[in-house]
Amino acid sequence: MTKHSPPQSLSLFDLLARTWDLGTEIRDVRFNVVGSTVAVTLADGVLAFLQVQDAEDPETRMRTELETGRMTIRPREKPLPVPVRSQEPVAAVVTGLCPVAQQGFAFVHHDGAEIWRATARGQQLRIARAGEGRVTALSALPDKRGLLVARGARIDIMSPENGITLESTVLEHAVTRIGLSPDARRIACWGEGQMTILDAGDLAKVAQIAADRQVNRLEWSPDGRWIAGGCADKSLLLVDVAKGQADRIVDFPAPVATVAFSSKANAMIASGAFRVVGWQLPDLPFGAHEGAAVETGKPGLTLVETVAAHPFRDLCAVGYANGLVTLCQIGRREEMMLREGRGDAVTTLAWSPDGRHLAIGTAAGAASIATFPKTMFK
Repeated sequence: MTKHSPPQSLSLFDLLARTWDLGTEIRDVRFNVVGSTVAVTLADGVLAFLQVQDAEDPETRMRTELETGRMTIRPREKPLPVPVRSQEPVAAVVTGLCPVAQQGFAFVHHDGAEIWRATARGQQLRIARAGEGRVTALSALPDKRGLLVARGARIDIMSPENGITLESTVLEHAVTRIGLSPDARRIACWGEGQMTILDAGDLAKVAQIAADRQVNRLEWSPDGRWIAGGCADKSLLLVDVAKGQADRIVDFPAPVATVAFSSKANAMIASGAFRVVGWQLPDLPFGAHEGAAVETGKPGLTLVETVAAHPFRDLCAVGYANGLVTLCQIGRREEMMLREGRGDAVTTLAWSPDGRHLAIGTAAGAASIATFPKTMFK
């Protein structure tokens, strides 16, 4: 007698998200400025490009039942398009890539010395050789104003179109992390236990602050007062730009991979613990002051690997070591499960500029774009 198994029910994630198996650990996902493309950096330096436009957008698959008024989403019917990817490793993973102009991306070539660009469709072209020595950090000014290129202690503003050096300066220390302020007027340059703040117009030095430990990535607070960076030694670096001082928040259970600021919730959040760790702005813990803690989500037994603050709502996406992804309202314990834990750690999260899409990357090489209907967040 033949046994018929009922069809497997689809989860919310299956209905909202598109997922591609890229086969290699994903280190970073980045939307371009207009939010039309997600660039994915794999651990081996291969780049993949996912198009955000969806032929079966969840909005088009939503139906309202006449009798109950309940909203449902029908499953997808068409296969997903194959992502464009480089045929070989092309990007230096340590420096990563950054959005440039409206649709493209800039990255350091695998050789460590050349600056390349990629279009929204994944075409790659060489801009220029950055000079003598390896590129140690890369970022970009908005509106084609230039690429920020660090080679040791030298900082250049380079044209993203032809590679011409527009401005240049040499600092008193090497630079491995660059962070641009929200108003794009100041540049934070970190390396060798020092933080130098530069004017983004002419690269004049504004301040230099002692800031030890190894920093993963620099993030500015919306008001430009604070600079934060997660550290591999289970701590979080805080720099008070106005005071010209630095301090650390210590004793995290794990390395702090990501720090994010939410302008809507007026808070700073971080990974590296068994729940989302956060504090209210501008009252962050500094020196003898403990700050005002913000509880977000529920504590558990699995480490938070990465967090991403929504661009204009008081929400954050949270990725865990077991593959779970949740959505939380910052400052509240309630949370919504988006992706079930599947055993592959979530390595990176990013919101689209309009806040409608969430890109997710995992250690097993799964890249997803979850698209949220307009009625989901009211």
